[in-house]
Amino acid sequence: MVFLLRFPTVKSLRGELKRSEIRGGIRYQLTTKEFILQRPEQTYRIDLEHILGVTECSEEEIKAPPLRSVRSRVSGTGKPYKIVATLLYSITPNRVIEQSRVSFYTRLSPAFARQLSELLMQTG
Repeated sequence: MVFLLRFPTVKSLRGELKRSEIRGGIRYQLTTKEFILQRPEQTYRIDLEHILGVTECSEEEIKAPPLRSVRSRVSGTGKPYKIVATLLYSITPNRVIEQSRVSFYTRLSPAFARQLSELLMQTG
């Protein structure tokens, strides 16, 4: 039996698409302007200009992040990362939530994390 993952349509990507991955039921997209993470029920968007830093973190930190943080699904493949941002948009079918000064925890493939870091250096 084959299950198709249905991700919500992203209205418009800002910038040129540089990388797109689907791993563990999550779609990761990176453009020259933004980072997008999608699960079937929720989308997170962070403009690259709002990212202060990206660091690899520990398994303990991703499983129990501190307050004022957002965490995507902990399971899945990739290394755990913390993305510190001044602004993040959480989009569900019913609403858009704007969050400021947030740490976003997720797992990224080494190639995705490397390309994200390179784009951040270019925009900084």
